[in-house]
Amino acid sequence: MESSSDKNMGVPDEHPLVSFICNRTLHKGKSLPDGWKSTVFSRPGNDSKEHMFRALIIPTSDIEQLMASVETQKSHASGKIRLAATGGGAHKYKGELESRLNVQLIVVKELEATVHGLLVDSEQSVETQMLLCNVGTGVSLATVDKQGEVERVSGSGIGGATFWGLVKRLTQFSSFNEAIVAAHKAGVLGKADTLVEDIYGRETSKEIGLAPDLVAGFLGKLDSDNLTDADISAALLRMFASNLGQLAVFQARLLGVSTVWFAGGFVQSASSEDNAAEIIQNAIAEAVSFWSAGKLQAQFPRNAALLGAMGAIHVTINQEQ
Repeated sequence: MESSSDKNMGVPDEHPLVSFICNRTLHKGKSLPDGWKSTVFSRPGNDSKEHMFRALIIPTSDIEQLMASVETQKSHASGKIRLAATGGGAHKYKGELESRLNVQLIVVKELEATVHGLLVDSEQSVETQMLLCNVGTGVSLATVDKQGEVERVSGSGIGGATFWGLVKRLTQFSSFNEAIVAAHKAGVLGKADTLVEDIYGRETSKEIGLAPDLVAGFLGKLDSDNLTDADISAALLRMFASNLGQLAVFQARLLGVSTVWFAGGFVQSASSEDNAAEIIQNAIAEAVSFWSAGKLQAQFPRNAALLGAMGAIHVTINQEQ
């Protein structure tokens, strides 16, 4: 669940949920649990006023922890507050959050929130169509036009859950970041994949105009005896990035756009303690460049982890003005 509050939404500061969010977004000596992310930023609204955003991302599995922490102080709240939120947890736990925490949850559709969060984060207006590839459990491709209308145009069930499920099944890695970093540092590309040179031989591959190291079949050599977990993770990352790149490029060609933005849980899962996010983004960028023959560009938001929360509050404020 991604939630956010804004100083102009009529929020009583003494509400324990406001204190909970503020303490974790203003970094008052509070360390965040694994998987939690937060930020504070300001943006001008349509009313020309400066709006202060406090955005917090909480894994759905930790919502009970959030409710228990805030509920103990509920009696001290002066009144019900409104909270903009998005994501699966916001929908699933809406009733329980409202009753236990004395809040009115304004739930914004996840794709709409992500797209509008991208517009806020990139500080740009839409002159033509913008294409966003949102990579979470699955993959959704959405467009936004000059009027701010969001439309889901394509997608795939082969998403982040697929990648992580295969990693857990085929390797011993215990965390997402560990698998990504190991793939980059120790994985040997091609060891787990069937390459063109495995079929035609290296010299013949060149004669027929195909790169010898071009993948002919992902995971085609998965039964090899000399594979390491890092090799398998590297193959899975390249396979997944290639699929994303192909989907995005083909949709971009249909729409006539030259840039594709990537966001979502898969892109934003990395912590700040390693370079997993950079590894993922480079893999996706290479795939987009390959499938477009260098004609399309992959872009990544500065605050990819917070687009949903940013967009939820942005959409809510605009609807109320």
